[in-house]
Amino acid sequence: MQVYAVIGYPLDHTLSPSIHNYVFRVLGVDSIYVPLRIPPKKLHYFVEVARDSLGGFNVTMPHKVAIVNLINDAMGPARVLNSVNTVMNKGGELLGYNTDYLAIRQALSERGYSGEDALIIGAGGVARAVALALRDLGCARVYVLNRTLEHGRELCSLIKSWGVDCVTLSLQPSIRLSTWLLVNATPLGINEPFPVNPRALGVGLVLDLAYMPKGDTHLIRLAREYSIPHVDGLEILVRQALEADRIWLGDIERPTWKEVLLRLRGEHP
Repeated sequence: MQVYAVIGYPLDHTLSPSIHNYVFRVLGVDSIYVPLRIPPKKLHYFVEVARDSLGGFNVTMPHKVAIVNLINDAMGPARVLNSVNTVMNKGGELLGYNTDYLAIRQALSERGYSGEDALIIGAGGVARAVALALRDLGCARVYVLNRTLEHGRELCSLIKSWGVDCVTLSLQPSIRLSTWLLVNATPLGINEPFPVNPRALGVGLVLDLAYMPKGDTHLIRLAREYSIPHVDGLEILVRQALEADRIWLGDIERPTWKEVLLRLRGEHP
C-alpha cells in the first residue's frame, strides 16, 4: 500500500482525505491518504521520513514556502511563486508543484476569462497564485485590495515584474472601480459580511477561494443573488486535489471535479 498525506499546523480539519481517498477507491488504487500535524520546527524531520515512507504529500499553511528549501526542486509555477502545495516522491527525490495555480487557471479559463481587468482581495500566497494564473491567461491590469497596504504593494511589485500593470487599493467603505473579475483570496465572507458588492463593480465573474464545508460564503450568496457567474473555494479545492493525483498517479482517467464535488457535498450525480 502506498501512503500519501497532507501536512500543516495546526491541522484541525481538512477535507483533503475525503477527496483523495474517494479518488483512490474509484480508481482501485491500493493507497491511503492521511492528515499529519507537523509543527514548523519539525518540518525538516518530516521531509527525511517522507523520502522513505510516502508516495507524495500535500502542503498547507504554514509550510508552503518553507518546504521549498527542503525538497530537491520546485517545478514550473511553484518555482516562480516560491510556494509548493504538492510534492511527488520520485525514488527519494522530492519534487514540488503548485496545483493551486493549475486549479485556478483551469477554472477561470473554463468560465470564459480571457484577460479582462481583475480585482484581487488579499495579498498572501494564494493571491500570488491567482496573479500568476491571470498573467498566463493574458490579463493586462490587476487591482490589489488588502487591509495592510504595504503587503498589497509588495504583491503589486511582484505582479509588475511579470509584465502586468498593477494598482494597489486601500480598503474603503466604497470602491469606485469597474472590473470584470473579482477574486477573494482571504477568509472574508465566512464569518462576516463580505466588504465589497460585486454588482456595484459591474463584475462578470466571481472567484471566491474561501469555502465552507456546508453552505456558501457571503460572497457566493451575493453572486447567486445577482446572477453573477461564480467559482467557489470547494471547486478549487477539488480541482487542485485532482491535479495532485495526476502528478502522483500519472495521466490515468480520474473522476471529474464535478463528480467529486457532488460527493464531497453529500450529493450524488
